[in-house]
Amino acid sequence: MNIRWLIMGLFLLTLCTTPVSATVEKDAAAEEDIPEVVVESQRLVEKQDKITIKPEGLPANVNIVTKEDLEKTPVTNYLDIFRKIPGVYVSKYSSAFMGDRISMRGFTGNHSREVAVFVDGMPMNMLDLVPGYADLEWLVPEMVERIEVIKGPFSALYGDFTLGGVINIITKKVDQPSVGFYGGTYGTVQGVGVLSDPSWSSSLKNITPFLVWEGYSRDGYRDNSNYDRGQFFNKFTFPLWQGDLSARIHYVARSCGNPGFLNINSMKSGLSRTSAVDNNERGDAEMANLVVNYEPRGGEEGFHGTLYYCYHQNNISGTYPPQPQYRAFTFENYFGWKLLYDYRPFECLSLEVGNDLRYDAVSQNRWNTLNYYTLIKHTQDYAFDVFSTGFFTQAQYKPFSFIKFMGGGRFDQYAINLVNELYPQNSGKASPNLWSPKIGVVITPYKDINIFVNKGRGFRSPAAFELSPSSAIQKKNFNLGLSKLESWDVGINGLLFNRVYVSFDYFNTLYHGEGALNPATQMYENLGTSKRTGLEVEARIFLTRDLTLYGSWMDTRARLKNPSTPGAVYIPRTPEDQGIVGLEFHKPWRDQRFGLDFYYLRVSRIPIDATGTLIASQFDQYHWKLTYGYKKWTATLDATFSPRRYASDAYTGDLVTGIAMVPLPQWEVLGGLKYQF
Repeated sequence: MNIRWLIMGLFLLTLCTTPVSATVEKDAAAEEDIPEVVVESQRLVEKQDKITIKPEGLPANVNIVTKEDLEKTPVTNYLDIFRKIPGVYVSKYSSAFMGDRISMRGFTGNHSREVAVFVDGMPMNMLDLVPGYADLEWLVPEMVERIEVIKGPFSALYGDFTLGGVINIITKKVDQPSVGFYGGTYGTVQGVGVLSDPSWSSSLKNITPFLVWEGYSRDGYRDNSNYDRGQFFNKFTFPLWQGDLSARIHYVARSCGNPGFLNINSMKSGLSRTSAVDNNERGDAEMANLVVNYEPRGGEEGFHGTLYYCYHQNNISGTYPPQPQYRAFTFENYFGWKLLYDYRPFECLSLEVGNDLRYDAVSQNRWNTLNYYTLIKHTQDYAFDVFSTGFFTQAQYKPFSFIKFMGGGRFDQYAINLVNELYPQNSGKASPNLWSPKIGVVITPYKDINIFVNKGRGFRSPAAFELSPSSAIQKKNFNLGLSKLESWDVGINGLLFNRVYVSFDYFNTLYHGEGALNPATQMYENLGTSKRTGLEVEARIFLTRDLTLYGSWMDTRARLKNPSTPGAVYIPRTPEDQGIVGLEFHKPWRDQRFGLDFYYLRVSRIPIDATGTLIASQFDQYHWKLTYGYKKWTATLDATFSPRRYASDAYTGDLVTGIAMVPLPQWEVLGGLKYQF
């Protein structure tokens, strides 16, 4: 582990907390600030020892991002929404909607397929283009009420893709009406309109609307990196029975160029950073979904339900030398539900029981192409459907004020029917299943100090190409099963002096699912086990009600156990440590508001191959957001500075061609003006 980061953090923490505690005792002006600071700081620790269905009550490392947090966060693209979250690593790929990387706990996070992602209870891990990838590129802060990030597989409410953890995004039900216009570098233009008001429900027969309509266009930093998006997000909420029902209809259409990854050695030899691999590569996508949510009114006890349907279509091309250009056309229809009942017979006991179900019908086609339009060879043609259902239960018991026990589990059953049109001999069916137990305890020896321990199991369902290779030589393996993960955590968090929040978490994970093609059998098999251990540290120092310092650091050791190739022990493209340090300043004054959020991000050097022969450079980035508000007007300036010329947050490569990356602009700026009616 990089101990110097931990020592530096603790040293700075000591310097900051000593004067703060002294000031609290001696300075009368600071005493007046304490109530406001306490309200903001105590929300970080107040729920972990409570009986609650919310993830804050889990015996696990959990982060919550609120809509107020997002208003302060620098955002020049949607990944910035997640970039500040401690322990989360994100990468922006060259294509706009293939599912960028969002990863946790030492998993590669290729297209976010090792994190379970939900929006209003609807799973966003698609099966059509890249199996399990999460399509969140349409997300804008104006939609979001809160984001729940659970590190590790410790909630029985979630099943597939919970290797690194869970990201659950909850959209708003109501807001004030507003209109915003934004413009920035590289031809970026955006308009966002919000149509909503809590007072409208009385005149609309108790129906509360929340509509977000958005248009976005960007020429891009590189050749062939243009991007256009239009979307209509419509949500309506009304009382029903003993709760509230929300119905959401969402449609988004996108088109883009795909400039690809550029070889670093070629750029050092004179290739322009702004060039594209092939100017003919492009793509378009559309998604339409309907989501219905029901939750009890006035508390958590009772019935919670989600129904959803989604249509998703992708048409994209790309080139990753030395492979030829490809073009993929895929579409997917899926629907399902999550039903949950929270039973509270006593104040000290909660029992949650439920079921989730999902059915996917998917078509995947892929060709080798020339100049996008000329189809040379049909390389993939799958038609498959996947039915999955999980039964889960989770109990919380708090016999004494200082301790809470939590336990549960889920049983997941799959039915997969796959037709390989190009190689019918590799078609088949599979019915894998898995039992996933979860257990944990939270001890609260003092007010605002929580100690937790847990153990849980997660899994990932197999991809179509793993079950049925698109090859005449490789063989099918419908006995592959679900890739299983065992993980445990121990951690502590606390609020000191009502001013300083600190959190430490150590995790240990064994993943029994490092799948690969076995040369001996020519089948995809779970050939190896990988181990990931790590430490996650977070601190927030509330100096005054207007000024907060924050920082986080994660150190992860991800290694293959008993690799088939001696010395090939690294998990490729997984950083070993990442650190963030920043400050927030927000000052209201009469009818005006001033704000600044600034942070520095450092990502360690990254092994690109399993032997560690190829090592990508350290990545640094600076983010800030300036805000000025006057009455109903708000002006913002978001900026990102990436100083290293041959460093990026997205790499690929091999021993033959070397390291390639997605070049980033040195400066990216987005300014805007918003009016709230």
